[in-house]
Amino acid sequence: MRLWGGILAHLGLAALVGGMLFFGAVMAPLVFTKLPLPVAGPFIRAAFPWYYGYCVASAVVVAVGLLLRRAWLVVLVPVGVILVTGWLWLYLLPALDAMRAAHDVAGFARGHQLSVWLNGAELLASVMLLVRLAARG
Repeated sequence: MRLWGGILAHLGLAALVGGMLFFGAVMAPLVFTKLPLPVAGPFIRAAFPWYYGYCVASAVVVAVGLLLRRAWLVVLVPVGVILVTGWLWLYLLPALDAMRAAHDVAGFARGHQLSVWLNGAELLASVMLLVRLAARG
């Protein structure tokens, strides 16, 4: 079981980190530089539920792998990613949509900045865990 746990943890982390990096470094900038703003905004808003679902699913794979390895303490990283991403997906995203609809520019800017910082923290924690697992084998 520990072998399968290691495989799941490594593959899940690679998928999670790769997906987060791709979305933030490739997809979002590409959408906003190649599409007109009236198209880019709705397009990226439609992509966020898929992105968050992907992050949650990847983090679940990581958590299962770590539990199979009996890595009780480090399983807190993917569990944290699941909880924070779930909050972003189910609470903050609809709140940001409501702020946009209400033309609350300041509220939207604060909420967007919070989501960027939280995604960055999740990415950093996931990268650190991936490096730790890769170093230990």
